[in-house]
Amino acid sequence: MAVRPKLLTLDCTNTLFKLKRTPGTIYAAVADSHGIQVDSAKLDCAFLKNYREQSQSYCNFGCRSGISTKVWWTDLVKKTLLDAGVPKSKALDAVAKQLFDEFSGGKHWEVYPQTKEALENIRDKGVKLGVISNFDERLQEVLVDLDLCRLFDFVLTSVDAQVAKPNCRIFEIALQLAGAEPSETVHLGDNLELDVKPALCLGMHAIWINRNNVDVPPELSECGNFHAVSNIEEVVKCIKKRREKQTLTG
Repeated sequence: MAVRPKLLTLDCTNTLFKLKRTPGTIYAAVADSHGIQVDSAKLDCAFLKNYREQSQSYCNFGCRSGISTKVWWTDLVKKTLLDAGVPKSKALDAVAKQLFDEFSGGKHWEVYPQTKEALENIRDKGVKLGVISNFDERLQEVLVDLDLCRLFDFVLTSVDAQVAKPNCRIFEIALQLAGAEPSETVHLGDNLELDVKPALCLGMHAIWINRNNVDVPPELSECGNFHAVSNIEEVVKCIKKRREKQTLTG
């Protein structure tokens, strides 16, 4: 696929950046600083279980359930610690608060190699860049700390949009923000269900960043608007420079 898009939208987690360590390892270290010893492997299992349950009970970080993002994450952290065998105590609130504050920036995230250079190259081709991410309101500060925010024309989180991927509505809001049509937009993400399929359904081009070299589903391999890459540098090769509109004078 070689396109000359007006807009490239991008997912964030596991597309632009990733956690430096597993959630369980991070939680265990913070808990230890408050005098709580707990196995990181148990925390990893408990986190995955409780994250799924919390997301089902209060979807999209609770933004439409009358609870704040901070309350949503505080509840999740405490449930995770309790499920991993930590006794109930006031210290759990302190652990949850510290984790929420630390994840309000870039401390626990690292940018994939060559990401900034690739985005700068694509911008130089005359393409607008925007973020579409199932993330809460802390994403802006995370991107600032990681020196990525400057590269984007807009950052749209699921909390901002009040709707999360794979709902096509969040993609439609992004198109409105950029003043772009689906046919002149490419979306890049690591998740087929959350990123690729809704983008294609809306008439956008989609690039799947497939770092684990998973087999491409047969129904997508025949799709002309779909392309798979193993790293973000390959995305640059898919994006052609936009032709400037010629104007007549005289």
